[in-house]
Formats: sequence, C-alpha cells, structure tokens
Amino acid sequence: MSFQPPDHWLSHSGPAGWYTVEYPPSWNAKETDGIFSLSPSDEVGLLTIKATWGEQPSDAKLEDLLNLKQLFPRRRKVRQLPSLPIDAESLVYEGEVRPPTEGPWWKRWLAPANWRRWRIWVIRRGRICLYALYLHADESDPEVLTLVGMILQTLQIAESPADPPERFTERVVDLARREFPSMPCEPAPDFQLKVGESRINLFNFYRSYIASPEQFEAIVLPALTTVVQVQGWGKDRLEPDWDQVRDRIMPMLYPVDAWKERFSNFIGSDWVAGLVILYVVDESHAYWYIRQELLDLWGRSTDELHDTAMQNLDRYFHDSPMELTGAGDPDGPQILLPSRPDAYNSSRFLSSEFRGKLQDVLGREFAVGMPNRDFFVAVSTQTPEAVEHVRQKVAEDYLQMDHPLTSTMLFVTSDGVSEYSED
Repeated sequence: MSFQPPDHWLSHSGPAGWYTVEYPPSWNAKETDGIFSLSPSDEVGLLTIKATWGEQPSDAKLEDLLNLKQLFPRRRKVRQLPSLPIDAESLVYEGEVRPPTEGPWWKRWLAPANWRRWRIWVIRRGRICLYALYLHADESDPEVLTLVGMILQTLQIAESPADPPERFTERVVDLARREFPSMPCEPAPDFQLKVGESRINLFNFYRSYIASPEQFEAIVLPALTTVVQVQGWGKDRLEPDWDQVRDRIMPMLYPVDAWKERFSNFIGSDWVAGLVILYVVDESHAYWYIRQELLDLWGRSTDELHDTAMQNLDRYFHDSPMELTGAGDPDGPQILLPSRPDAYNSSRFLSSEFRGKLQDVLGREFAVGMPNRDFFVAVSTQTPEAVEHVRQKVAEDYLQMDHPLTSTMLFVTSDGVSEYSED
C-alpha cells in the first residue's frame, strides 16, 4: 500500500481474499458476480475491479493480458501512463471511447460524437491478476480521477492467495482419496463432495480456508474423518429413538435462503432478519440436523421439538456459562461479545432469559450483530457512533467468517427481537 488512507475509509476484500482495497465511505459500493463497483455519490463515473486466478502463464507480458481493441472498438487518444506505485506489476492506459448508439445505421451515423474518457489498469502479483476500469459518465473530473488513483494505491494483493473453489474441491478430493482410499469420493454439484453415501457441503470449510490457506488439512481432514465414521453407523445411530437424543437436541440459527436451497428436508422455524431456526442433535465433536422423516418417526410436533431444544439451550449454558468481554465507558460497557467461540453462541438470543441478562447491562433496548454462528456483538443504542462502527465491522466479518448468518443488525427490546432500524 503506497497511499495511507484516512481512518474513516472503508475496506473491501475481494473473492477468496485475493485482494483488499480501501475507499471513501461516501462512495457507493456494490459487488456482483465477483466484480466490485465503486461510484462517487454524484455518480460522475464508475470504477470496477475484477480479480482473476492464473488464467495466463506467469511469464506472460501484461500487454498480452489486455485487448484494448476488443474492449474499446471505437477509441482514440490512447496513451500509456506510469505504473501504480504498489507492490505489484501494473500497466495503465487511458483514452476516449465512443459508446455505440442504438437504432439503424443512419441514426448512428448522424448521432453526435459522445466521446467519454476511460482509464484501465492491469495489475498482477503471482497468480492473481486484477483488472480495474474507470469510465467517466460525462465530462472528465480531474479530482475524481485523482481519488480513483488514490483508491487503487491502497490495493494489497495476497502474497499466498487461496485456491479458487474449483481447485479447492480438487484438493479436497485428493486428500480424501489419499487418507481413505477404500471410501469412494467424488465432486458433487453445488460445491459439495460425495463421500460414500454422504454429502459434504464445502462452503463453510472454504470460508475457513480462505482466512488461513496454510491450514488446509487442519480444516478439511476432521470433517472428512467424521463423514467416514458416519458411514459405519448403524440404523440405531442414524434413526435413534427420541429418548436417546432428546437431551442433546439444540436450536441452530441458519440463513433462510441457504436452508431452502440446500436443506429444505431439515425441520425449520422462521425467525427474523432472514434467519431460520433449525434443530440439531449434539454429538461430542459435531452435530447433525433433524430431518422431517425422523420427526415423523418420533411422532413429535415441531412445537414440541422447539420447546425441547430451548430447554436444552438454557441448560447447556447453565452448565457451561458464557464468558463475556465488555468495552466502553468506565461507568458501564457499551459493547458485549463472547470471550470464546461456541457453535451455539448466536442461538442464545432465542432465549428470553439470556436477552434479559444482557438488558441488565446494556439497557432495555440494544442492537446485536451476528456475522456468524459462533460470534455476536451486542451494543447499546445510547451511542449511535458505536452502533454504526459495529454495523460496518459485522458487514465485513459476515463476508469473511465461516458459518455466516447475517449482515443485518438485530434489535432487542422487552418485546423480543426484530431487525434494527436507525429510525
């Protein structure tokens, strides 16, 4: 990073953590299909950043990675500019482009020339190549273009980048076949792995791997080992009696969209902020979700399942009390968060008893961020600046943490939990 941005600038992490970039909070930011877009508040232009993985040989020239003829068929005043002063190779061009107009050829011919300025950067470090394009919406604004250059000077590309999902899946398959040669293993659709008769969703493991690429085996191997062990379970383990597991049934929060898309056969109860309550049976080092057919086999209702899970949740934390860390004014903490991760930390907000304990510290109304399953941040609404700071941090953590839940802040009152609104 050759330009040190102000402290109030926001940070964005690209796909798989391949790069980070800082930008002013007043700029509009959006990510769609791996392309990060930034535009000033007055929308005088648009900056887009796209990252790619090893599509060209490492010794390929940067000039060969950029086809200006294809990008800008009708261009003029093209010139090369100095490279970016960052820890990476870069190539920079600018020029003007005349966007095509719609309609018959004679209308295009008679249309006034509407030349717009553009600037494009090709940036490479190792196997990661970034393409950044800034296109002026109308007249060129030198101040905005200078700010665009400052934004790009904050770029930091990972020195040891994580593999893309396709390569990650290949490595998981190779590891499974090496460690468990007698167990059939092959990739499955929707970023899954089929091991024997079981399927593993690789999404959460990949998120953990992105944060620590060097820990690949430590992240993946325990999950593979558990799945292989499950293959040896008999019917008594796969379809246990109600009395065998009732004391180990727990509630687990999950994003509702992911539940409907991947696990609709699991029992679920709608909650708030795009979250659903699923129900799991807790094992010594893992848990498994309760399916509709198992609930039918037990002859139990969803309400009975929920009540049992909530009783077990309160008993779980009575037996192993949650330790909280506070931050804020000496007169009383404004922020509370768990001192250690736990698979049921965020699920605790389903308990009115637990919410009441936090209200004794933070006040009758407070906001909560739940970026993932293991972690939450509760913050007093008496300090709007603290709430905004937590909101931004939760949005960042949601994109990076494994087992993600929601980037939406929640609001706790005496009436229960709802989505948080500044109003």
